[in-house]
Amino acid sequence: MAPEVGVADAHVGDRLARAIDGALLPALVRSDLVLASVPPDTTVVAVADDKPEGHFRTVVLLARDTDDLRTQVRRLGATGWARVVCVVLADTDRALTLRPDPSGPALVDVEAQVGWTRLELAERGEVLPVLRALARAAATGAYGHGGLRVARVGEGFSDPATKHPPDLVVDPPVPPVVSESTGRAPVTVTATDLPEVVDDAVYNPVGFRREWTRGVVDLDPHTRLSPSLVRDLRGAQGVRLAPGADRRLLAGLAMSGVPLLLADPAEAPDWLPAAGDEVSPDDALGDPLRREELSVRQRRAALAHHSVLAARATLAPTARVRAATHPSVSVLLPTRRPDLLAHALVQVTRQRRTLPGAEVELVLAAHGFTPDPDLVDAASELGGLPTTIVTATTDTSFGALLRLATDAASGDVVLKMDDDDWYGPDVVTDLLLARRYSGAEVVGMPAEWVYLEQADTTVRRRGPSENHGTVVAGGAMMLDRTLLRELGGWRPAPRFVDAHVLDQVLRAGGSVYRTHGLGYVLRRSATGHTWDPGLDYFLRPDSVVARWDGLRPSALLELT
Repeated sequence: MAPEVGVADAHVGDRLARAIDGALLPALVRSDLVLASVPPDTTVVAVADDKPEGHFRTVVLLARDTDDLRTQVRRLGATGWARVVCVVLADTDRALTLRPDPSGPALVDVEAQVGWTRLELAERGEVLPVLRALARAAATGAYGHGGLRVARVGEGFSDPATKHPPDLVVDPPVPPVVSESTGRAPVTVTATDLPEVVDDAVYNPVGFRREWTRGVVDLDPHTRLSPSLVRDLRGAQGVRLAPGADRRLLAGLAMSGVPLLLADPAEAPDWLPAAGDEVSPDDALGDPLRREELSVRQRRAALAHHSVLAARATLAPTARVRAATHPSVSVLLPTRRPDLLAHALVQVTRQRRTLPGAEVELVLAAHGFTPDPDLVDAASELGGLPTTIVTATTDTSFGALLRLATDAASGDVVLKMDDDDWYGPDVVTDLLLARRYSGAEVVGMPAEWVYLEQADTTVRRRGPSENHGTVVAGGAMMLDRTLLRELGGWRPAPRFVDAHVLDQVLRAGGSVYRTHGLGYVLRRSATGHTWDPGLDYFLRPDSVVARWDGLRPSALLELT
């Protein structure tokens, strides 16, 4: 597929001029946009072209937006060396800065303004690694080929001595040769074999708004997907797309959490879920809760089918390589209440495991009792979960019990679940997806829905979701197992062990991300909790959005 070429707006030329003003000349600009004017002593070439002859002291990559920047960095031809490296974005609302990297080049000057960033290196260095670092910094989530190298469409492979050959070539002009480093030729596919992929590090629900400021927007089905389009639609009640909607537009908006309506529901792709049983999409968008439930269903499905990682999982078998997948999960389930064991086991075994690589195991940590082996075996067999049981006496602290469970775990990440709370069947899926698109060290759900057993009342508490913060519910918290150990693990204390881990992550420079809270209900009863602030805490008028009699969870829990 040929790159999209367009004419840059006048302000783009102004941004380019300001980025180059004061930089070392001559300058080389890589861009597929047609510029109305070019600053003096500046050469412009297409992104994929090799570096022209000559010595350039400044190299600039000019792209439409953050999505285009990340795409163009992967398309760059030979870039050479320079003393100054710049990125100019035609469409952005923020300044782009470089994340600290001890292995990166030494910098003597950094200037970043909305639309352009200029880095001066201490000495001439390779341009491509710097541009790659800026592209990584432009988005929140993962970056890289993940073990699967795909050549640009129409690019061949004719040099067997290439150190890093592609695994796949797409519509090459001639059949590829055998690589000396791998001992085999890249696999050939056609462009039609490629899955529809959208960069989930750019298009994701971070910043989703529960409240809207305008109604449903009718969008041209051929509108170009861009980060600015998503920003403009954040405040919309939803988006209605006419027949023939571009597949990438559909997937990108859904991944971003923008609620979608199709003018012709018969055109809905297989992956796009409906509003729910007996609920029309229009009715769903009219109710804030149903609107958010629809958004969650659609974003989950789009991320699972059209993310970069999903595309790798689809193409890896064709290329005969192993590509990055989602991490395996160890659910840590501590309990000291035998009467809640059956309930707790159901919450774990009902988890859907639909993401590639996301195997789940259960580590049951029994505090002061021996679990019924028949009950555990039956649940393990029903859910198809490998299960490990650890036990500890009652004089063992809660934190020490969690340490025992973590030591017995084998998953890449651990997910702490509580024995009395309710969990929807997609909690593991939603947390893994959020872990990837947020780039956070800890992901979790907020304690937004609370069932107060004494009062037989459910409350929905006020608070943000789909954002980076400092707190998540301890009963729905996921983090890397190795990182947990590097931070000292669970504090061997009876209380506040979750808060201690969060504090340690933040002190170490990590981040915490809250996804939506619709898949989790925190139960509060009179006894049995390490932290019990009382009913008044949960019923404060300033913190309660809604209140119902009995247990009234979100439909995403699928309890009925």
